[in-house]
Amino acid sequence: MARRERRIERLRRSQTDVSPEQLRTALESVGFTLVNVTGSHYRYSHPDLVRDVTIPYRRPLKRIYVQNALKAIDEVTSDDDN
Repeated sequence: MARRERRIERLRRSQTDVSPEQLRTALESVGFTLVNVTGSHYRYSHPDLVRDVTIPYRRPLKRIYVQNALKAIDEVTSDDDN
């Protein structure tokens, strides 16, 4: 549990220097699964969310992709806390 929280906190601190692998690991640690790969874009889904999270496979990721993933992680983990 603590490892997952440290991983997500590291993403929050450094949103401009994130690799697709780091974001993938953080998403999968809270229950997201890979749904589809189209070209260089990976789409992740979670049973508690209506929308999917799309991540392009480029280094480093743009900040907006990291922010969208963190927002989705927050939505999922806030449901776990309730």
